[in-house]
Amino acid sequence: MKQVIQNETYGKIVYEESFWTGKKKLSINDRPLTRMSKKSYVTPDGEQMILSGNFLSGAKISVGSQTIQLTPKVAWYEVLLSLLPFVFIMVWGNSVSLCSIFPIAGGAIGGLIGALFGVLNLSLIKNIEAVWLKIVLSLVLFAGAVLVDFAIAVMLLALLVRS
Repeated sequence: MKQVIQNETYGKIVYEESFWTGKKKLSINDRPLTRMSKKSYVTPDGEQMILSGNFLSGAKISVGSQTIQLTPKVAWYEVLLSLLPFVFIMVWGNSVSLCSIFPIAGGAIGGLIGALFGVLNLSLIKNIEAVWLKIVLSLVLFAGAVLVDFAIAVMLLALLVRS
């Protein structure tokens, strides 16, 4: 994930973080910073910058007494929207009476599907500015999670009926 910040002191700051590995890169005015340690970077001018946080918790760099916020923290509603598929599938999938109305796989399979869609949702909505678009995308992914889980439940029930 890539974030571009315009700062009055340093100009264009580019922060990149790999979603899968967590590897981070910093550059100022299209010149990459030299990495000294896991959290310490040095500018071409010799100024030391300390990087703290990550894309989800809110990355920021500290230079002397100045702190520059690179990415915002995850908002409470983003966490809630991302937990929705997991919680719904776990509750619905573990209730016999609810699954007789609309079957979905619960347990480990349902939990895995809900967690995967939740992580996907959080990684996608973190880059979107408009709250209404975050909600719409979250509801689409929620429906996708439920439909995938429903399809797996139907396949499992078909296998049980055959045998």
